[in-house]
Amino acid sequence: MTKLSKVKKLHKKVFQLFHYEYDDKNYLREEHWTSHADEVLENKDFSDDCDGFALTCCELLIRDGFDRSQVKAIICDTETGESHLVCGVDIDETTYILDNRYDYVFDWSKKRDYTWRYYKVFSMMDKWFQVT
Repeated sequence: MTKLSKVKKLHKKVFQLFHYEYDDKNYLREEHWTSHADEVLENKDFSDDCDGFALTCCELLIRDGFDRSQVKAIICDTETGESHLVCGVDIDETTYILDNRYDYVFDWSKKRDYTWRYYKVFSMMDKWFQVT
């Protein structure tokens, strides 16, 4: 199985188990970033917002053998200007995006209605980098 096939399979599984719920309702606070990788591996549904989805995908990619330097959490603005977090994974010089808003994986360079802002690489967790 190719790396991209693994990514698509992982995204599909997380997407099927995910239910969107705002942090203020789910965790009783404005922001709460956490992964639900264990729930996904147990095939259990989970509720969270975009950051919970993205961090879950990031953790599962790393657990599946992707190098931490290939996996990113990426902050962007959607077409409506809303701040959004997605998971990115670098494969063969292309960054593929795992996003709770879409049931498919896509090449970030082809997503013209998102404005890419900052990213964090999982091999350097203490730094955010500006997308240039």
